[in-house]
Parts: sequence; structure tokens; C-alpha cells
Amino acid sequence: MTRKTPLAKLIEGRSMVLDLSREDIGQRLGYRNPAKAAGRVYALCDHHPFSKKSRHALQRLPAALGLSVTTVEQAVSATEKLFAAWTKEAEDQSRRTQEAKDAEWRASFRPHCVIQTEHTVPTQITICGLTGGATIRLVIPFDLSRPPVTFVQQAVGNLPFKTNLRPDGRRCVMFFGEVIGLIINYTPESALRCLLDGTPLEVLDKAYRLGDVRLSFGGRSHSPASVSQLLGFRRDEST
Repeated sequence: MTRKTPLAKLIEGRSMVLDLSREDIGQRLGYRNPAKAAGRVYALCDHHPFSKKSRHALQRLPAALGLSVTTVEQAVSATEKLFAAWTKEAEDQSRRTQEAKDAEWRASFRPHCVIQTEHTVPTQITICGLTGGATIRLVIPFDLSRPPVTFVQQAVGNLPFKTNLRPDGRRCVMFFGEVIGLIINYTPESALRCLLDGTPLEVLDKAYRLGDVRLSFGGRSHSPASVSQLLGFRRDEST
């Protein structure tokens, strides 16, 4: 962690006073192996101060640093509170990020069909991402100049163009396997699950949101669409 905990500050400050290295303190904690000794002190300061092994080391820390048990316990308690605050901060940030994504998704929502397949995760994730991702293969856009009553018909009519016909007569999608159904997303709060011939099966109280592959290059996350454009792949919706 880049931010120092009260426990790390206590250990590092006392190390300077006593002119001890992390290896020296670790050996005072009972670790004979120099690497393990330094590693345990490193864990106390930065990585895992409350793991099972670190808890055992914390019991010996007052003697190793020449401090009272109360002093060390106060630093441990303050560190636990700080960890809790950091966890809440991360959760809040994750929630805000998700809320922003949801708002963006709702703002850009257009009625469409999602092809249900036997695999919800592509069998070859990287290649799938490099060649367009899940959305290009599993989403059937609608002609919105036509009324919603035609959406099921549009989905069924476009299914042959989005899927491949196997020798056994069943349809499949590359990387996702056999097609097992259709979901017509009318609005963010309403959808209809159907058989491949359009026969209704179930009314859903929210749209089915399709997950997609994210590709990382140079530490940055990219959508399959942006990667395809970058690499010059032609997006062929029939694949």
C-alpha cells in the first residue's frame, strides 16, 4: 500500500530508533531464515498484517520492538479501523462506478434481442475479444421504425443471419455454442424470453444485460469493438 498504516509507522519508527533492519526485527520475532524474517515484517507493515501468521507475530512484536503491549495494541486497533475505512472507500467507489455505468447503459438503451446460448462465457475469451466480442455475435438490433409488436418477428427473422446451422439442424454461435433461446429486451425494466420460433416462455421484469469481454493492453482496459477497429478487423455479424 502507498499509504502507511499506524502499525507500519510504529514499526518503521522504532526500527530507526533501534537501528534495526526488517530482517533484524523479523529475527527478533523468532524467524531464523533471513528472507522469511524480513518478509513477515514486510507483511506486518504493508501486505497482510492480520493474517494468521501475522497475528502470531503481533503477539511477539512488543518484545521485539521494546515497547509496551498497550502501545502495540493501540497501533493494531488504529490500523484495523483504517483498513475498514479503506474497504468502505473502495466499496463506495465501486458502487459509484457501477451506478455511472448503469446510468450510461440506460441512456443509450435501445430495444434489442439477445441470443441465449449454452455458454455465457466464450470458450476462447481472448480470440473472441479480438474479433468483436460477445455483443456483435449475440445481439440482434431492431428496426425501431417498426412497432414493438414486430420485435419478436424481427428477432426470429434475423436469427439465421446471426448464427450458423449445424449438420444436426441446430443453430450455434462461434465461441458460445448451441443457441437455446431468445430474449427480447423492450425496455430496461421489461423483457420477454422466447423459444427460437418466437413462442413466449416468460415475462421478465428487467432487461437481460449481456456481459462482454474486456481486453487489457498497456495497463488499459479496452472494449472488443475498439480493439477490432484498432487492429483493422472487419466486423462480420454473420460469424
